[in-house]
Amino acid sequence: MKIGVVIDRLNVGGVEKIAIEEVKALRKLGEDARLVVLREKAVVENAFPDLLHGVPIVYLDRRLPRVLRFSFQFPIFHFFSSFHLTYPVLLPFVLQRNEYDYFIVHGTYTILSAASIKKWRGIGFSAFIWDPSSYILKRVYAGKFLVPLSRILDQLAISLDKYIINNMDVVLVGGTAHNAFIHQINPHKNISIIYPSVHPSRRLKKKEPYVLVVTAWKRGKNPEYLLDLVKKIPGMRIKMVGKWIDPLYKEEFESVVREHKLTEQIEVVGEVTESQLANIYSHAQVLLQTNDDRGFGMPALEAAAHGTTFIIPNGQGVCSLFTEGEDGFYTKEQDTEVIISRLKLVMDNPKLATKMGVSAWNKTTNTYSWKEHATRLMQVIALAYSAKHNR
Repeated sequence: MKIGVVIDRLNVGGVEKIAIEEVKALRKLGEDARLVVLREKAVVENAFPDLLHGVPIVYLDRRLPRVLRFSFQFPIFHFFSSFHLTYPVLLPFVLQRNEYDYFIVHGTYTILSAASIKKWRGIGFSAFIWDPSSYILKRVYAGKFLVPLSRILDQLAISLDKYIINNMDVVLVGGTAHNAFIHQINPHKNISIIYPSVHPSRRLKKKEPYVLVVTAWKRGKNPEYLLDLVKKIPGMRIKMVGKWIDPLYKEEFESVVREHKLTEQIEVVGEVTESQLANIYSHAQVLLQTNDDRGFGMPALEAAAHGTTFIIPNGQGVCSLFTEGEDGFYTKEQDTEVIISRLKLVMDNPKLATKMGVSAWNKTTNTYSWKEHATRLMQVIALAYSAKHNR
């Protein structure tokens, strides 16, 4: 089948990494899969150069006249831009009706274009809802708008969630965190839980005494919280890995680290390749995640794939895959007292940390694979495609 795995832009993040791996896995199953990107100009240029090797990419807006590719970011919002509203109008007309058999879509705003393409070009789709827009609005932007405007935005976000959920064939999720909300929106909509996967290490490596924190760093990720932790655990070393979306924000943070004389404890590593990231995961004594990534939480699964235990917020999709206290620890978000006690426990007991990491690695190695992930996607696609053509 001709399958498009659709994202809005090729930025640095877990969603984009999952989409790339899906294309690779689907192609290994013999499907004609491609990474379909709505907009070529990304927030972060040249994302995942090593991971993208051999992946066919289609940039849809290359087919538009240059003047129609114009876009601007809406004030206050981190990623919401004008093209998310204009491309649903424009892109259906640059696609042929039979150019793709089916789409797997990632990203709330991306789904707007997919729904329009479905209407005008008949290409069905199922989409991953990692976090509904109404959830993101309350979590990330609470208190940033005047009350009357905030109420209007809340209603718009719920309307957007209703629209995208009602227009897709199957709602794809990485856990159960938002399933009650999805059922509330549409009790009859089919929900399929399909966990992401990883590439587990074949051989585990000796651990080093550092705490690893991995994410795409931007305002709202609260790296400043790490300062509180290291002050309360003298001698603890933290490696902060990941691309900084705003270089100025990186400079601001590094300046604060220097002001507090914590450069010996906090190392801002920055962006690394996938092979370098795997090596850092493999040697870390523990992964720490302080921000609740409710939709799934890829860092914990990646850590487990390299035999590294973790301390993460409870309630994420990834928490369903492991046992608390056996593979890693679950806490409330920024529950400082508990987080510090868990950090001290694994840092002061390297054998315990290693034992928990090995347990998590065994579960990851024996259970999850991108082949299985792609197979589950094909089952969803086959049923939706068959239902459409048997009407």
